[in-house]
Amino acid sequence: MFAALLAGCTSTQEIQPVGLELNQPVHTEPVRAWRLVASDTTLGYVVQFADPDDDGPEHQFFSVRNPWQQELGTVDRLGRAWRFVPHSTDPEWLSSGTLLAGAQAILSAPPEAALDEIPLSVLGAADAAPTVDH
Repeated sequence: MFAALLAGCTSTQEIQPVGLELNQPVHTEPVRAWRLVASDTTLGYVVQFADPDDDGPEHQFFSVRNPWQQELGTVDRLGRAWRFVPHSTDPEWLSSGTLLAGAQAILSAPPEAALDEIPLSVLGAADAAPTVDH
């Protein structure tokens, strides 16, 4: 009988990462954009997002997108390039370096690919307007 009583008891424990309570979302907006081009072909786009209330680089990142504006990865303010992996919660770290090198790695672009700055309006009203909490 005592074993039957123990089988009915359950306990739960909640665990969270250290410092999670200090984590706060940051409001960012698109501020600049580039096309990644090789041999007159657009391979993708890079959009810089930054906190409109902060002039420093602390709260900025770069969204790397394919020609259809699907976000494939990001480059952070330290130059670390991350590619999103389908069906995985964790992105794949590809490289550390310049924005160009990160965009080339994420988009599997050839070494001669270059960034060409474009106005945000080129991305289309639907893509340039949203803001992101990152």
